[in-house]
Amino acid sequence: MEPTTVTTIFMILFAIGVISLAIYCWFGDWDAAIRTITPEERANREVEAAVLELRRAIRDYERGDWR
Repeated sequence: MEPTTVTTIFMILFAIGVISLAIYCWFGDWDAAIRTITPEERANREVEAAVLELRRAIRDYERGDWR
């Protein structure tokens, strides 16, 4: 089945549309958002760090590397 003129035109227009959308998304109008850390996020980070330390200690204990 060979492509017809209509199919070829449609494929070209579709490709132009996809490329245009990609260029718009890549170079589009956007502003850098200033992100501040809230006290809740800071507390969550401290909890996550404590959990990671606890998991590390458990893993070391199970290996026999505990102090």
